[in-house]
Amino acid sequence: MASSDFFNSPNLQNKFDQNVAGDNKLSDSYIIEDDNDRKPGPVHQFQLVSPRTITGPANMSNKGAIDWGYHGLMAYGSNSTVFVIDTRNVQVVQTLDKHKSTVKKILWVSGVETKRDGNPGIQLVSGDVSGQIIHWDVTTSTALALLQDGNKAVLGMEWVPGLENELMLAALHSPYFLIIWDIKKQAKLWKKSFTDALLSFNFDPFDGSKIAFLCHDCILFVDDFKIGKIPSTNGRKYYISTPRLDSSFEENIRGRDRLKKLMKGLVVAETKPKPDEVMTISECVQLMYHKSLRHHLILLYPRDIILIDLHIHQTIGIVPIERTMSPLLQVITTRHRDLLYCLHESGSVSVKVRKKVYQTITPSPLDGNDNSSADFGSYSSDMFMYYEHKCQSEIIRQIKSSRVLGISLDPISEKNIGLFLSSGKVIFLELELNSGIDNSELRTISDLFSPLSVEKAPLRLLPTSVLSGINGNITIMRMCPPMTKRNKDFYLPLLAVGTSTGYLYLYHLSYGTIFKELVIHSNPIRGIEWTGLRSIITFGYGEGSKVKNEVFITDIRTGQTMSIRTDKSNENPISILRVSPLRQYFVIYLKEGPFELWDLATLTLLRAITKKFPSLTAIEWSPIYSAKSLQSKRKSKSDIYDGGYRTLVREHLVLSDNNSQLYHFSVEGDSIKDGMKIPPESGYVNMVTSLAFKANQIVLSDMDGCVYLWDLKARSSRNVNTNRGAIKYLRFAPGKTNLKFLILFNDGIDIIDLDQNQYEKKAQLKWGRENSKIVDADWANSELPVIATEDGWIRILDIKLTCTSSPISQYNFKYIISCPTMLSPKLLTKMQFILCTQFWKSTPNYRTLCVQDGIPEQNLAQVNSQLELLDIGPEFADLNVAEKCLRVSEMLGDTYGVDLWTVALYYLKVSAADKKSEKQSTLSKDDSLSMDLKRMNQYPDIEPLDTCYDYLMDPYSYQRLQLDRVSLHEWKRGDYKHTQMVVERLVLLGEMDRAVQLLLETDIDNPNYYTDAIKACLVATIQQTGAAQSTIKLVATNLIANGKIWEGVQLLCLIGKGLDGCRYLVSYGMWESAVWLAKSVLPIPDAVEVMKKFADHLASNGDRFAAILVLISQLQFEKALEMLYSQHQVLTGGLLLMACQHYDIDISHQLIVAVYSSLHDYLLSIGNLDGARGLAEHLKIKVN
Repeated sequence: MASSDFFNSPNLQNKFDQNVAGDNKLSDSYIIEDDNDRKPGPVHQFQLVSPRTITGPANMSNKGAIDWGYHGLMAYGSNSTVFVIDTRNVQVVQTLDKHKSTVKKILWVSGVETKRDGNPGIQLVSGDVSGQIIHWDVTTSTALALLQDGNKAVLGMEWVPGLENELMLAALHSPYFLIIWDIKKQAKLWKKSFTDALLSFNFDPFDGSKIAFLCHDCILFVDDFKIGKIPSTNGRKYYISTPRLDSSFEENIRGRDRLKKLMKGLVVAETKPKPDEVMTISECVQLMYHKSLRHHLILLYPRDIILIDLHIHQTIGIVPIERTMSPLLQVITTRHRDLLYCLHESGSVSVKVRKKVYQTITPSPLDGNDNSSADFGSYSSDMFMYYEHKCQSEIIRQIKSSRVLGISLDPISEKNIGLFLSSGKVIFLELELNSGIDNSELRTISDLFSPLSVEKAPLRLLPTSVLSGINGNITIMRMCPPMTKRNKDFYLPLLAVGTSTGYLYLYHLSYGTIFKELVIHSNPIRGIEWTGLRSIITFGYGEGSKVKNEVFITDIRTGQTMSIRTDKSNENPISILRVSPLRQYFVIYLKEGPFELWDLATLTLLRAITKKFPSLTAIEWSPIYSAKSLQSKRKSKSDIYDGGYRTLVREHLVLSDNNSQLYHFSVEGDSIKDGMKIPPESGYVNMVTSLAFKANQIVLSDMDGCVYLWDLKARSSRNVNTNRGAIKYLRFAPGKTNLKFLILFNDGIDIIDLDQNQYEKKAQLKWGRENSKIVDADWANSELPVIATEDGWIRILDIKLTCTSSPISQYNFKYIISCPTMLSPKLLTKMQFILCTQFWKSTPNYRTLCVQDGIPEQNLAQVNSQLELLDIGPEFADLNVAEKCLRVSEMLGDTYGVDLWTVALYYLKVSAADKKSEKQSTLSKDDSLSMDLKRMNQYPDIEPLDTCYDYLMDPYSYQRLQLDRVSLHEWKRGDYKHTQMVVERLVLLGEMDRAVQLLLETDIDNPNYYTDAIKACLVATIQQTGAAQSTIKLVATNLIANGKIWEGVQLLCLIGKGLDGCRYLVSYGMWESAVWLAKSVLPIPDAVEVMKKFADHLASNGDRFAAILVLISQLQFEKALEMLYSQHQVLTGGLLLMACQHYDIDISHQLIVAVYSSLHDYLLSIGNLDGARGLAEHLKIKVN
């Protein structure tokens, strides 16, 4: 078609010249302001739209790729892209698009690391099915590191616990590789290959040296994990099975009987079960450690949740689901309040809460009255952990083929859930009280009910918001008319997208969200044309050679639609619909049939050309017309219809048929004049696939991938072979002098610039077969192309076609992002401190900060905008310093701050209630030999810490937890080995009578019968006399020296030498056991001694935060302050000192001066002169 006859035809050129008087100009409705440097589009247009990805449906391989961060942002993987959501405003704030394969796992980086100056504020890591792990800076959308070792899929990722200042990542790769990465150094520390295929893994949240792996037929435990050393063994395997139940019997048993049968039948052993046993580990869906209880493992099955106590490796609880409920997919445990969120296949989420009283099942010691001690004399054979079903969300109505991919829990509130569906939707749910009270002040799950409450309040789980997805596959898209001088004040960058289900979606490209969703057609939408900024024409039809064509014009403001061509049926499908540049006319062409010319203003048919001629393959209106005629018409008639003028200006139409012949028509008013027909060059047979017209340039393409360029003004032509196969169509970018156009191929797009009449390829995108097919492409603005793929994804690219995301600072958002963590670490720290205390102000202001507070003027608006979004509550000003610190830590997503101030606030209240704890700390030496080790609750009016705080709990609550646990162990004991473990715990806990009874139950045929009988006599006798203490202590020492550590410690505990036992355990490096023994049975002064040494041990191993918590839990506030001061944690130390002074805690004057002097210097350094002056005057300290 590169024919000189075709392109240089004087007849056709003269025809155009006759119709255009004076200089050829574009309609104002097509003008974009241009600058002197020929940069297409004005500056403000670049601020409207930036490269980004708009999500569509996800892949089933994305299952589990979702994580809710401490800062309130949620990330999820959809296909090969990571999306980040502002969970408060439910808007996508970032897209991360460098993975080449499906994203499998996502993990946020801890807030400790990101709070350092110079580090990216918000970071995450993501892993995909090809084994690649990417470390992201979310704020700038850049990859900080790309890590890969082989091409095996990432099955799981977790941060190595205990290393608060490092980024050590444990990654599990298929089929059995565990790799430890140093993210900071981008280096692999070591790689461990196991012998069994591994499915998932989980670190023990209470002990970072322990890992549990889920295998196909067993559980694998590694107990010697160290960051600097590869595990020496392949771990220990445990198998879980239950005897097969007769189907008729299983049908008849209900409730308690079924649970008892399962509980007694379940076996956890190191030997592989027989093949005929059912409910083996191969049916297990998920494995995870319990976040609220130490040494407890949760196994999720489709119909049951099993709880295993790892101390005895036995099941101690089963949570069944009703038969009417759909199978389980995922379970999440909360740290606080011991609650389970259970995700079902139907998309519903049920809530199970640990229940302490259940009348239809014989209670366990766990179910006893909270104000009474456990009665071990009334032992029941039905004791087990029970979780009560409290509520369930509604079943999610899903489109066909949509599946649930996972849920994630807000780690701060633990009462907000994000539910991720394969359709691309994210549904947010919130747990709240169902008692008619205001839930707005209930910020965390701890506010919903107390751990002491026997009857939990009624709960409900309600959906709060939805991040919408798209319904169906994308079939077509069109960008709205570009910004002009006339519409710039109300212009919105809207992209119209049609789907296979007949839905029309309008995307706001500046926000990257769905602006409107309209249900218009009953068939797939096949074409879209904008008739202005406020209305749009669409057409669609079903399958078949003869169809019912649906043509609608829709007002996008109201959603009102009007049907066109309602009298037509059973005809050829519409192939092309085009609206003229002046919005006067539109043309409809039916496949292999005539075309129709319509008046757009009156929606009347002007002419149907029915004469026989070959089928058309391309139609385009000419943007060229007489500017003088247009101006005169405007003066006489100014009936404006959405930017289009009801004028009689002549417009031109160019068509091409399947024989590559070109036709020209001119239209004016209700008359249409046939133009000339230009035949192709002799012998030319390639069919024209697309035609584009801009200024004086006509561009055509054909099935062989050739592009033909025709410059009307210069009367020149040329052709270029792209060598990429058939071209689907061409499209010019908007802008008066912008001559860029895109070429859409089956395998990607090219960007071409015709500047200076030169064919210059600016960029090329090759779309691999592994990606969903590109169905359409357009221009989002004069510089940014946008593509739509069949699976529902929309990508706005840069002009180089390499970037589909931008820094957050370049995006526009409908709402301000609710994420204080996006502030710089220094600003965030200042804001946190000022919210916690404003002692220098006579009237504190927690809603607006100022320069005098130490906030730089250039950052003031940003800080105050985040401050306005914080829900501090109306009573915030009345809280004391510690309570404010806890509230602020929760609002800012400071997980470490939440733990610090939760523990500190409890023990500050304890210290205020009984500052010296005199009743527990003044026991005489003789009293300490008493065998009655039961503790009393000294502070029943103070809500205790949750069990997740473990050894940080108060002595009474901790001992009670251990007594409850050993009771469960006693009930579950199945063989002699387990019985001996129970006896050991009973002796250590001072339950001598029960220990003697179990020892005497040893079968006479057991080889250990005689030993147990002698031991029973010893335990019973030692309670009545202490004459043989020296002998027993000597025997205990010898046992410990010969490796029988626990046997020796038992003897020491028998004679009241528990402290010595702890010292021996510490000397052998058994810190966990020493802490357990000290917290469970030692007198308070002895326990404090052990715990202080434990704090020193933690600090020496780098875990200073845990050491500070331990010191606070022992009421060692001064030592905690000293440690904070030595670590230069000025603000935390200052706030803790203020809290101590509020509760009248004795702190040495020297330490007070040192801490406040550091705080004074800090306030001066940030320019908070009022604060520094107030600290010196109000607190009455002398500061240099």
